[in-house]
Amino acid sequence: MKVPILLYHALFDKDLNSEKYEINKKDFETQIRYLSDNGFQSFPVDDFFKTDNSGVTEGKGVAITFDDGNYSDYSIAFPILKKYGFTATFFITVNWIGTEKFATWTQLEEMSAAGMSIQSHSLTHPFLSDLSRDDLHKELDGSRKVLESKLSIPVTVLSIPGGFFSRDVLTMAEEVGYKGVCTSVPGLNKLDSLESGFLILNRFVMTRKTSFQDFKAIVSRNQRYVALCRAQHYFKAGIKKVLGNKRYYALWSRYLRKV
Repeated sequence: MKVPILLYHALFDKDLNSEKYEINKKDFETQIRYLSDNGFQSFPVDDFFKTDNSGVTEGKGVAITFDDGNYSDYSIAFPILKKYGFTATFFITVNWIGTEKFATWTQLEEMSAAGMSIQSHSLTHPFLSDLSRDDLHKELDGSRKVLESKLSIPVTVLSIPGGFFSRDVLTMAEEVGYKGVCTSVPGLNKLDSLESGFLILNRFVMTRKTSFQDFKAIVSRNQRYVALCRAQHYFKAGIKKVLGNKRYYALWSRYLRKV
């Protein structure tokens, strides 16, 4: 069974917002309502590492994820997910917890107790592939241990900050105890595979430019749309490789962030 993983960032409830990766509360609830009305079942990414997911109906599985740990995860996404009986995985940048615009430890504890999965998005959100081995270990192992200690939960999945990663990053993630990573590469994932080993999971990035028709194409696993998303991603990946992480991000921040 192949299923999509959706990647959200911050949500907002204002009338207007220019940030590409922030989505209006009304649009998010429309998407979740659609999933509910059409019999979709959500599950945390942790379930990809289970040997039996027979309870998920063929063609109706979807994983919902959020990166960074924004306050809107708690104030907007969490109530909507509970309203429709859905779960999600929240990847947290540990050193941002409790700072302005980000969720607190108490809020994360409440979300975890309600069945939401809390996982790692590193300590400080750097480009992991640019780090020395020692700094990479600190980001990956440190964030996992802090979350496990503070929340008394297993942390087994890492979300790659900024989508930049390398073979060394994957190797280190496995070495320090993660079972897999979530990327920002679009594509479907096998849920019912009994294969063991380290998993690299694809995700569809949801932005304010993602139309409702695009959303339905993703969750319905439209092969033509998936192929188009992957082609666009690898075109951008080629540019990243030529420019390097920092130069590409500087270009994106200046010209593409609000496109």
